[in-house]
Amino acid sequence: MELKNILTGVADRLSSLREERPSAGTKYRLMGMVADITEATETLSKEVLERVKQEAVLDADVDVDFDVVAEEVLSWELATTRDDLLENTQLVNDALGGLSEVLMQISSQLARRHKDEEYARLYEQEKRRYLNSGTLRRIRQTYDDWLYDECNGSPSMENINDYVTEKLVHMFEKGVFSKKVEHIQRATRYPGEFDFSLLDDDNKLKKTVHKHYSEFRKLVDFVDGCLVVNAAKVGRHFYTNRKEENAKSHRNAFLKYMHKISLAQEEYKKLQAAPQEIPENALNYFAPSKNLKVLLTEEWFGMLTADEKRFTAKWIHGFVDALMTSEWREQIATDWAVADKRLGLKCMVVGVLKDAGVIRGSYNSIAKLLDMDSENPATLAKYMGMGKKQPFAEWITHYVKG
Repeated sequence: MELKNILTGVADRLSSLREERPSAGTKYRLMGMVADITEATETLSKEVLERVKQEAVLDADVDVDFDVVAEEVLSWELATTRDDLLENTQLVNDALGGLSEVLMQISSQLARRHKDEEYARLYEQEKRRYLNSGTLRRIRQTYDDWLYDECNGSPSMENINDYVTEKLVHMFEKGVFSKKVEHIQRATRYPGEFDFSLLDDDNKLKKTVHKHYSEFRKLVDFVDGCLVVNAAKVGRHFYTNRKEENAKSHRNAFLKYMHKISLAQEEYKKLQAAPQEIPENALNYFAPSKNLKVLLTEEWFGMLTADEKRFTAKWIHGFVDALMTSEWREQIATDWAVADKRLGLKCMVVGVLKDAGVIRGSYNSIAKLLDMDSENPATLAKYMGMGKKQPFAEWITHYVKG
């Protein structure tokens, strides 16, 4: 608004000069006009141009199309037929040319490709703005009402998952991704993350919620059961969509619901970090043994085995039986007792077998052949790579070599 006022003020004063009848004071008014235009140019250069050279700025061109205004400024040039006013009139027109040049430079900087660090800083600035907006106390009160009134201060994993799912739906209902969803033909599904199937049949998002979540996941990672904002991606999203209708309210909705989700995920991390005290006599050794045998006798293993004559189904059964009677049996059974650890455990065993030379190929190529809960192959490959850090890795390597 201040920027528009500066330019409007220059245009109005030029219009008055253009319409006035030349007099003895016109020369001095022209000199004043040069000073005013120069001041406006310096202000724009310092407060806008230098800023957009360094950062991705959301509000610089909210109400101004700099390319259009740069052309318009050139049309403000003055004409005169009086010889004694020619020099001062030309100085005004030269000053307008300088103003137009700065406006074009601003437009160029706004259109340039920004660095990820700039987008990340933009996201952090918007996040700080939101956190200082005065809404946090109300949000915290509402969250505490849920935590203590509905969960008695100790939410279960299911409680937390339901809460996060609800907040995601509320975010989507605000239209944060609606514009993009309108143009999506196919959307990536993430079946192992959040279940939106329980939405009421008359909910307007019932048929498209997976598309909204797919767009959301382009900005947010899913790590160890938690949603983690990718600051650079969100900053880029804020910047590229800054001129859309309701852009600011959509940014606020994203920040608001991600803040609510982060509160619940703090409880989730506490539950994850809590020691899993499972009595020895309650451990289930059969389930991990059975599942590992099934996994390693599937078709993919035969396609990738390094020695099909040695690493047969009989060898696999013997290997798993030996592993589940080794010193690591209790740790494996304890991990298996935690549902969220089962997928990673299976992948890590596969990864160690790959490292030991039982299976050919890279983690990524192996992951693409596995069918584990429709999980993303990149996630499976990551878990496989973690296998070498497990205490049972050395035992498996010795077993294979022996």
